[in-house]
Amino acid sequence: MAIFAMLNKWTGFFRVARIVIPLSVAVSLLLLSCGGGGGTSAPTPGSGTPTPPVGEIIVPVVGSSRMITPEFNSYNFNVLRVASDVENPALIAGLRALNAGSLRVPGGTPGEYWDWQRGGIRLGPYPGLPGPAPFGDDILAISGLTPPVIDRLLDNVGTPALFTANVLTASLDENLTDIAAFRALGQPITRIALGNEEYFRLPNPAARFPSARAYGDLAREWAGRFRLEAPTARLAVIAPSPLRNTGITFEDWIAGLDSAAVWPAVDAVAIHPYFDTTALRPLSSPASGEAMIAAMIAHDNDYLSRVTARIPASKSIWVTEWNVFEEEAVAVSGGSWLTAVANLARAVNFLSNPRVELSSMHVAVGNRQWSALTDASGRALDYADGRPVVIVGAPFTLTANGEAMALLGAATRGGGSAQSLDLGAASGGRVLVGARIASTDGRVRDILVNGRATSVRVQTNGRVLLLTAQFDRGTVATQTLQRSSFFTADNLVTLPPFSAALIERP
Repeated sequence: MAIFAMLNKWTGFFRVARIVIPLSVAVSLLLLSCGGGGGTSAPTPGSGTPTPPVGEIIVPVVGSSRMITPEFNSYNFNVLRVASDVENPALIAGLRALNAGSLRVPGGTPGEYWDWQRGGIRLGPYPGLPGPAPFGDDILAISGLTPPVIDRLLDNVGTPALFTANVLTASLDENLTDIAAFRALGQPITRIALGNEEYFRLPNPAARFPSARAYGDLAREWAGRFRLEAPTARLAVIAPSPLRNTGITFEDWIAGLDSAAVWPAVDAVAIHPYFDTTALRPLSSPASGEAMIAAMIAHDNDYLSRVTARIPASKSIWVTEWNVFEEEAVAVSGGSWLTAVANLARAVNFLSNPRVELSSMHVAVGNRQWSALTDASGRALDYADGRPVVIVGAPFTLTANGEAMALLGAATRGGGSAQSLDLGAASGGRVLVGARIASTDGRVRDILVNGRATSVRVQTNGRVLLLTAQFDRGTVATQTLQRSSFFTADNLVTLPPFSAALIERP
């Protein structure tokens, strides 16, 4: 964990513009290795990586400033996944290493059926709903994850909760009782999302909310009561995707919220911009990996532009779940270093949008194509011949996703301000992103993400922590992750293909 102790001393927000500088002014960097699985200071990228350009230096241009909340870099946290390990020191250490701004509890779909008094899934039947809960008997048997237990876990990790209110199978009074129980324990109630992203092609949500207006009316009433119980909490309504079918169009949904006059009662809208990789082969070559990252960021920009165009200008956006659409057994890229770099680039891109108040990646512990930590058995995904394989490392240690996203957590946890600049990429996608973040304690850090298949040199200054790995492999138990710590030489840093750097500025 020494590397994360170092991370916690550092922060950064800029995007970058290309300026060609004569090669004569550039000098090579002196890279000083700081360990990390015996890594070298000039790690070797994945096989077949194109030769990097040598004559180009990218000069960051710092842009306008925005405020960032302490919870910006958060994680969806399905508590059922750790039901037997809530007191496990390895889990607590792993969650701390993520530098999470908050943990979304009890999770997404579980939150729709959650009973905090039981500490597990609310057992049916559910009045007015046609179907059972979408969980197996093993999950339904779990109980005991009550407010005192989860409060203690949150305190041990040192992070607050983003609460998902159960609008599907619980009453308003039951939700108010749950909020009061956490407040009585001293747990701050800072954020409440009024439900999970509802999938209206499913029978139970469609029966509970036959129209968007029905949800909007409920959300308006519940928000007013939540304000009385937790006056300082920020509240968000949910919304379906504007880019895929979840049973109701985004336009019809927002029109229903408008007609319900819900906006004065809430602060934000919660969205889930997942990216579908199932038709792609991003691990087939570095170039295909770069293309995937560019497509992801273009997707997110399109998604966010459609949302911001339809919600009131005073309302924020909470990205309460996001990652890639993949099945664990036939994962396309999840678990690889490529997806880790892509996710970090996406999160930094979310930070560039001043309307995005929160980025909660799916998931802290869960399916191996998404998880930021290994599970209780240490299992994670890696790849052999481009196919997903399960490998075993230490329990609750950082996966490739966790390693990359912990950099952003180190920069943003505690809040502060961020500065950005549009890259002006003609394609609308960006594969080199960055951020300059000034924390509330006065420290300034830059975070740089190179999602390109070639190395780039960037003008910057300070102490650098550089992470890179083989793009088409995972990092758990395979020792492909390389960490280098050094000071910049002549205000330059070289970013290898598919790498990320955190720079503490003087």
